[in-house]
Amino acid sequence: MCLTTEALLLFLSLLPPEIVEHGENRITVRAETRDAIWQIKGEKWCTTAPQIDAVFRLKQGEEA
Repeated sequence: MCLTTEALLLFLSLLPPEIVEHGENRITVRAETRDAIWQIKGEKWCTTAPQIDAVFRLKQGEEA
C-alpha cells in the first residue's frame, strides 16, 4: 500500500503521537499486533503491513 506524503501525514495526524516514530526515510507506527513501517519509494510512502497482516490471518485460519 502506498500513499502520497499529504495522505500519509493526514493519516498520521489521526494517531496518538506517542505511537509514531519519524526517521529520515522511514516512519514507524507502533500498533498492538505489530509495527507498520512506512518507507519512501520515489514520490510515495509505502508499507507492506496489509500484506503481512493478510498472511498472518491466513496462517491463523489454517491452525483452526
